[in-house]
Amino acid sequence: MNGVNTLSVLRGIRILDFTQILSGPFATMLLADAGAEVVKLERPDGDPTRHWGPPFIGGESVYFAAFNRGKKSVQLDLKRPDDLGIVRQLALAADVLIENIRPGSLEKYGLGAAELRKVHPGLIYVSIRGYSEFSRRANDPGLEVMLEAESGLMSITGPGEDGMPVRLGVAAIDMMTGLLAVSCVYSALLQRERTGEGAYISVSLEETAALLMTHPWLMYLAGNVEYKAAGTEHPNIAPYEMFSTMDRPLILGAVDDQQFRRLAHALGHPEWPQKSEWATNEARVADRRHLHESIEKELVTRTAEHWKNTFTRANLPVAIVESVSSAATKWAMSKVPRITARHPTMGLLSWPTSPWKKYGGEMTGPPVLGNATDEVLRTWLEGR
Repeated sequence: MNGVNTLSVLRGIRILDFTQILSGPFATMLLADAGAEVVKLERPDGDPTRHWGPPFIGGESVYFAAFNRGKKSVQLDLKRPDDLGIVRQLALAADVLIENIRPGSLEKYGLGAAELRKVHPGLIYVSIRGYSEFSRRANDPGLEVMLEAESGLMSITGPGEDGMPVRLGVAAIDMMTGLLAVSCVYSALLQRERTGEGAYISVSLEETAALLMTHPWLMYLAGNVEYKAAGTEHPNIAPYEMFSTMDRPLILGAVDDQQFRRLAHALGHPEWPQKSEWATNEARVADRRHLHESIEKELVTRTAEHWKNTFTRANLPVAIVESVSSAATKWAMSKVPRITARHPTMGLLSWPTSPWKKYGGEMTGPPVLGNATDEVLRTWLEGR
């Protein structure tokens, strides 16, 4: 395996992208990474995230740029009959159509899955929803923060005890839903290769949230134990959490008795594993408060960097808690591969790689609104 195009397996696949905000754009961005031609169909004022900010660079939203590299923008208005006719022709020329519009919206324009697949049976039509079609709220809009709340995910995030539930720092449900949509597209393309038939696929934030909550829900339903917010602690392992040091917080864990023995030796307390209250993981979980205090009492005597080196030599899981600015700067200054693009007003942009662009390389940047309307109408509709 070598080079930028190792996993450009979707080259030649046309994707008509009706998505906006995050879950859908994240999915189509990854499909573009894999070589697909992604045409982002935008209304006259564009994807709403074009206006999300600050920050803006060169008049463009950084949020929009984060999830829309590698795409072409076509600007059309479904409320205009001529434009609607063009959009329908684009749909019939596509291999895959992906949308995350409110349920029923595209059906009003004759662009629903059932109608399009009658005349284009090879079309793979993907709907990304807030709620599952099996849900009582199937027709309601659903946002990341709503599903974090309703699934219980928000209730187990945060400091615990008397602290309020906390929203995740990144939209993990949205992004994982997009990734699951990508997986379904690959499965449907393989099926079409074998049978000639397309597919209708529906994924939802609600189902993704449930998938993420598999362990906490099973703990309660099978074990009658409620998973509660506890800061950085793990409900089933101790120690496995954040500790203070002389200068910066540190993440440190011991996932089994052997690791705990190495941790105790590294801290100068080889006797700890012999104590009955800390001899097994189950015992350590039961006495986690006393254990945490005892470990932290040693850690605050030295710097985080000192302890990171010490525990790394002991082959223990350890990491210093970094700020976003620190982590991003280290990544930017490193030699790891990255995806780059030069935007006409934003300048040079860089993104972390995806599995389909593992070796990095140059791509087209996030599209200027309507930048490829004429090109796409010419190339996609030629002969129609």
